[in-house]
Amino acid sequence: MSRSWERQVKRNTKQLNVRRKKAGQDSLGTSKASSEFTVYKGRNIVFPATLVLLGLVYGTMGIMYPAASTSVILFVVTVLLYVFLGVVLFLRRPYLKVGKDSLITTKFNRDRILTAANVKKIRLQKGYVVIEHSTKGGAWMFARTLNRYDTDAMAEHLRKFATTHNITVEDKL
Repeated sequence: MSRSWERQVKRNTKQLNVRRKKAGQDSLGTSKASSEFTVYKGRNIVFPATLVLLGLVYGTMGIMYPAASTSVILFVVTVLLYVFLGVVLFLRRPYLKVGKDSLITTKFNRDRILTAANVKKIRLQKGYVVIEHSTKGGAWMFARTLNRYDTDAMAEHLRKFATTHNITVEDKL
């Protein structure tokens, strides 16, 4: 019963979307959430480079000083996993999404959302943007040197966000 119901709902939604498209309306089931936010992306360089370097150091030390009792397969897998983790962390870009009334970033592989009511203060420094909030956890810091963010563009957008929502901005430029 449930599968046939799902098929019927999909079929009816598809037919309705065709009619709505002909009428010039938006489709049902699609969201425009991505267009509501301005995304500022950075790039992790230091930590992934450290992991790859550690993997290479472990690899060269293992080749130079082999131990008879260790498993070669386990050693190679460990070195490859260090390098793989470094590459994955390099390719996964950190970001800050600034919306109408919320801020979104990723911390520890999870999306963190701050509403404007939870933001205490925004500190702007040369090369740094720090967002202090009243929720659990530390302040959000976005740095030009560490994660390659465009902090100047972020600062301008966050000033507008702060004036809209009456948030104090501490400007140390």
